[in-house]
Amino acid sequence: MENFPRTLKEIEKKLLFSILPSGKPGYKMYRDKINNKFVIGFGRFGETNLVLGNKEDKFTVQDASSSIFAAGSIIYNEGKIEISINEEIDDKIEFDISPGEYENLFNNTEIKRWNYSEWIPGQKSPKGKSNVREIVVVPGKYTLVISSEEKRIWLYEFSSGINYLIPLSNFYNQLMILRNIRDPKIALKPNLFFEQGMGNMSNYTDIDLRNTFITYNKYLRKLDIKEDLMTARPQRKKTKLFNFFRKG
Repeated sequence: MENFPRTLKEIEKKLLFSILPSGKPGYKMYRDKINNKFVIGFGRFGETNLVLGNKEDKFTVQDASSSIFAAGSIIYNEGKIEISINEEIDDKIEFDISPGEYENLFNNTEIKRWNYSEWIPGQKSPKGKSNVREIVVVPGKYTLVISSEEKRIWLYEFSSGINYLIPLSNFYNQLMILRNIRDPKIALKPNLFFEQGMGNMSNYTDIDLRNTFITYNKYLRKLDIKEDLMTARPQRKKTKLFNFFRKG
């Protein structure tokens, strides 16, 4: 039976910091926040799910969870530890370290580790090292990234170095609205985005996906992006020019 509030264990701090690279200002800020907080209770997902807050804060499992801020894994010869940290909400930060007996794994031989936080443009996917699709949202400021193999979407913010993880269902729903796709066999199945067929991401242009993020952000993400939607340039009709020379 745990007694709250309590300070973070050293092993908890090491694992949380493993997915918060100190060289990126956005993640360094979260390191500093975590250093000054206490574990104040369990979250809604079992004993591996804990909540950080101020020492005097009260927390109940009825409080809503926020979006995932950082995620990754450390693989050992005897298993793996999975770590996730949620976005701060009301001065509280939820996190999860699984499995519950991770302290035994921590002392095993480490094989590899990966996380989304360290990714930068030009790199392959963090987990599987496969090619990703990069879409410029705002040049030099934001790049949208899609990994088919890992079935993940994230947004890279140049100023902070943060990779914001984007939920597929909300993004896909916005894409269907923008493209006016109403067939329930496509529109209601977001997993098609990463599978072969009509819903696959290869069927959508960079402009489609950029516009989808702009509208998604407007209603859900709330980053300060004041960009307009783009329209595809009409293709030049080459037949008329060809016919002109034929007539000459």
